[in-house]
Amino acid sequence: MNPSRTGWFRAYIEFRRAHPLPETLPTLGVKILEDTGLHNESDQAVYFLLQPTGLLYGAPLRQPFPDGDSAPIRFQDRSARAMTIHLDAMMACLVAERRYLLAGLRDESDPLDAAIQLVKEYHLHIPAEYRAHAFTPPSLRGLLRRRDEHAAFEKEFARRVLVTGNLLLLRTPIANIFLFLDLYHCLLWQRKRLLEGASPEEALPAQYHEQMAQREALLKVPRAGWALIERFLRASMLPRDRRDALRKMARKGIAFDEIELPDMPWLIRRYFLGLTVMTAYLDQTLTEEELALLEKAVDKLGLWHEELDQSRAAFESFIVTHGRAISFGHSLKLFNVAEHLREQAQMTVLKNLDSVVREIKETHELYALLIKSTHTPLSAEEKRRVRAQLLDVIKTIPALAIFALPGGGVILPILIRLLPFNLLPSSFED
Repeated sequence: MNPSRTGWFRAYIEFRRAHPLPETLPTLGVKILEDTGLHNESDQAVYFLLQPTGLLYGAPLRQPFPDGDSAPIRFQDRSARAMTIHLDAMMACLVAERRYLLAGLRDESDPLDAAIQLVKEYHLHIPAEYRAHAFTPPSLRGLLRRRDEHAAFEKEFARRVLVTGNLLLLRTPIANIFLFLDLYHCLLWQRKRLLEGASPEEALPAQYHEQMAQREALLKVPRAGWALIERFLRASMLPRDRRDALRKMARKGIAFDEIELPDMPWLIRRYFLGLTVMTAYLDQTLTEEELALLEKAVDKLGLWHEELDQSRAAFESFIVTHGRAISFGHSLKLFNVAEHLREQAQMTVLKNLDSVVREIKETHELYALLIKSTHTPLSAEEKRRVRAQLLDVIKTIPALAIFALPGGGVILPILIRLLPFNLLPSSFED
């Protein structure tokens, strides 16, 4: 499967028939905040699945299922990898959410076939004003006339993914900060299809208008380095008149209080906050002025202030994990970022230590193994189970769950050191 060659979508489908996507996201049940019912459960699962991939930053660097369930990318170049990761994440979310939405109902449709149809509908019903040069390219029109929807989808999908506009300055001009909006709006399209019986011809144009309003709002958010506005405008796919208007606003400057944000689901607002956090790091440090701007962003977006700490920790985890793969990481003092992340993790563990201990005691096998380790060396398999179950415990506590995103590399040594057991991190070395 090579997205740089015609026919790659059919090859992807064959791979997915042989290796079915999970019908439940592994992150389902992980919560952002203590209060229940504040955010859509499925949206929270999508956030935790996608955050480590980099799609929320327009930098698809990690597969959604790194343990072997993702589509193969070993011999692909960066552009092909970006397309594969984006598509695999989109399909995984569609398949899992279909089961979530239809829980308890009889569904005889094949979830993969349903997801294939949805991604094709979504990418082939884009209003003309949002296509390149405001019309359907002749090559795409010919493919549609021949009813070769797979080939038409390949062209449109590549056009939307491979656009210069990533803020993290990947070494090749792939992907863009708006990637996540396409993925999430494809999920919204599935919800409208299943729950409202909407047709693509009638409903998708309005949904694209809604997404473009969100893209425009995102471009208005003040950020360090407005010199990047041309990069963002190219990636936005907004009509020329709107790009010109935004360019003028950028030159004059726009106050945060003057920005009018459209009504947006929680997950899109959280995505906006994550990008605002990312842009604040462009000059390597967070100044008092930038921190004040981030606090304003939380209020403007209608989020909780705990979510700012979570967004900072999530971005710092991503940078520490992928710093060497992106040019942006070389401009940051990665050691300082990692040190701040460890300090924040330690402070959060201390605040929630009672909850952690309570959850451990309720996880009987984990508790027994931790007690055993105080007087008897654990086997390699027992250490593996302890690590896995500690991560599961962390994910049940919203304040800590964000630190488990990169795989627990930051949080586990801190947690082990602070637990009221006679344990040392060396107990879990391989």
